[in-house]
Amino acid sequence: MMVVACSSDEAAAPAPAPAAVAAPAPAPAPAAAPASKAPVQASSSGQASAPVADTARTVAGGSGDSEPKFGGKLRYVVQGSIKYVDTMATGAIVTGTVGRHAYDQLFWRDKDYNIYGQMVNDWNMTPDGLTYTMTLRDGQTFHNGDALTAEDVMESHSRFARVDPLGRQLLAISPGNEGKASKDSSLNQTASGNTITMKFTKPTSMVLEFLAQLDPRQPSIMHKDIWSIKVGAPVKAVIGTGAYKMDLWIQGEKLEFSKFDGYVPNKGEEWNFTKGEITQYLDGFVALDIPDHSTRIAALQTNEVDVLDDFSIDLASNLDGVDGVIWGSIRDGNMGTFAFNLNHGPFDMTAAGRLARRAAAAAAPNAKVMMAAVGGDDKWTECYMAIHCGTPWRSSITDIIQKEGIKTKGGNMKLGKSLLAEAEALQPGISEMQLRIIAANDMPFMPEAGLVMWEALRNLGFVNTELVSLDWGSRVAITGGEGPWEAATSWSNFANGLNPLAPHMFAGKSASGYLNPLIDEVRAQFLVETDPKKAQAQFDEMNRLFYDNPPSLNFFQFQPPRAIRSNVKGYCLDCLFPILHNVWLD
Repeated sequence: MMVVACSSDEAAAPAPAPAAVAAPAPAPAPAAAPASKAPVQASSSGQASAPVADTARTVAGGSGDSEPKFGGKLRYVVQGSIKYVDTMATGAIVTGTVGRHAYDQLFWRDKDYNIYGQMVNDWNMTPDGLTYTMTLRDGQTFHNGDALTAEDVMESHSRFARVDPLGRQLLAISPGNEGKASKDSSLNQTASGNTITMKFTKPTSMVLEFLAQLDPRQPSIMHKDIWSIKVGAPVKAVIGTGAYKMDLWIQGEKLEFSKFDGYVPNKGEEWNFTKGEITQYLDGFVALDIPDHSTRIAALQTNEVDVLDDFSIDLASNLDGVDGVIWGSIRDGNMGTFAFNLNHGPFDMTAAGRLARRAAAAAAPNAKVMMAAVGGDDKWTECYMAIHCGTPWRSSITDIIQKEGIKTKGGNMKLGKSLLAEAEALQPGISEMQLRIIAANDMPFMPEAGLVMWEALRNLGFVNTELVSLDWGSRVAITGGEGPWEAATSWSNFANGLNPLAPHMFAGKSASGYLNPLIDEVRAQFLVETDPKKAQAQFDEMNRLFYDNPPSLNFFQFQPPRAIRSNVKGYCLDCLFPILHNVWLD
């Protein structure tokens, strides 16, 4: 919960919020420490601190050494192949990164993750915490010329809620959904002119967290032609109200965007990361899919492209001293991850499958993974929570799991073999099941992490372990279903850890087959909790349950590099995502 804190009394008070004022957070402390404070320092529990400075850098001269210029098309290399353009349909970071230039949200965040109104003039929460009202700014239109309506906003929010863990929890406390599955539910919303009212059966202060998500899946405000399509069905168009509209998508090659002449900016609000007034300096940009990282580097060196998103850190030194090139690492790190497919063995939801997953967790040589995928220990930080470290949240469970040996720096193969033996006793032959580890070969971190885990799991006793190398788009397509796969390397962006109910803490049945009623129950309690001590205890319990029955493995956190040509002005090199708003070409 990276919004400005308030006490439990303040949480229950009326909360008018002009656009330039950060939104209120739930009461819990220490979790609800102001996001704008210095990053949390490493504690005795072994959590990482936020890795770099507490302010974002606008680089390449920013706006200080030249006047902003209009015109030009920026050439931007995305971090991996784009399989989907529906920002609600995938957890692939690359879709969300490109999509937020075309889709807007009611609320966005600054560089310290405080929440601000973007498509709204104002909003209010009633004293009982049951009702929220939001008034849309006038004159906003879609890329096809249609006027934005309250219906578009309400339907977009309900569509997102059905696929988002926090959203599904809000659906559960929305009047009218009693006895309904999430897929058949809608948020309780009504409209009067430009004012939208959202009601709940229990008080909660997590609504703005839901509406201001930066996670790859986003509460994008979509045109009816998009929001009327069920999430997961093919979507080939992008129709939003954002500053740039998509003109062309050639899958596996590029996406082209041009300036949307009908865009209505958030006038008068200072620009900061994703919130505020946007000036469309660029005529447009092209998002290029270049799978080979060496080719990406060469293209930047020879001025064939302008911006590189994440790339392999071992190649970054190739940019040192190159005239006209600037590179650096992002401020807040990614969490390396190892996803399990729980739809079938050996990592399913049976008692034996749980033991097999815990065995893999114990055996994981986390430091070796990071050394292979990222480099020396100056390039990564240890973290033992189920969400990202560097937020105000911390948990005593991190000490316990290290002592237990379920997650350690070097791995505990002895404990892992013992747990796998228990699994084998319950389900003979589980260690002989096929175990395919999917690793995207065109993404940083994933191939190297996959190789280390392939070796570790074979040594653990999984005799039929195979490493499968695919491009990112194919990897997303395969792991979005029940098979053929058993595990996959990935990473989780810092946005996933902005609050304990973020997607990293799984809720309800996920596509990977994870279903844990115990953690769902605690999450439901946390959603409406106002007492700081109780909320902290609930957070600790969520962490304990996560490691007791893991849906995935978390390695440690790392800070990937990004790079630009020096004529790219106004670009924040160390921000969480590449943002091309208010960027110009000199």
